[in-house]
Amino acid sequence: MEREQLIEELKQILIKEIPKAVRNIKLNDEDKVCYLSLLGTDYEPVLGLITLGIDSYRNQIIEEYGINDKYSLWNSGEMPVEYQTIIQDSEFLKKQEELVKLFGDAEWEEGWQACQKLRFEVAKELNTYDWSDILPLTEDFIVYSDWEAIDVKNGDLLPSIPESKMEILVKKGLI
Repeated sequence: MEREQLIEELKQILIKEIPKAVRNIKLNDEDKVCYLSLLGTDYEPVLGLITLGIDSYRNQIIEEYGINDKYSLWNSGEMPVEYQTIIQDSEFLKKQEELVKLFGDAEWEEGWQACQKLRFEVAKELNTYDWSDILPLTEDFIVYSDWEAIDVKNGDLLPSIPESKMEILVKKGLI
């Protein structure tokens, strides 16, 4: 029960803190945001980095690599560093570290899956928010769970995104 309770507490913190963290990212006047990436890493499996996908940069990626290169298109590492942030809430940092310790090395894979599931749930919930008060958005804006080995072509975005938003992305050829 301790793990499940901790995961639920982390979820509530993330839902509250992600919008706060995003507000601190400075955008240029012409910027429009097409995605919000929630990156989990080996060392920060719940959430290590939040990245805004900027439409003009996405368009540059499409020009350079083509729309069929889904890895580059959805690789949040392609976005400039100034569009990245972290959650600095001490309670979140403490609880994330606690969860990592609870799973330990022996149950690393199980811990990773639990953190991944948590990011999917948080992304799905954040996809229901009206972000337009915080960010200038494209019509295809989404929030998604991201990780180093994400495979968009094989459906890794599906658990994060509501069907209605998925339809827009498919129509535009983005997935």
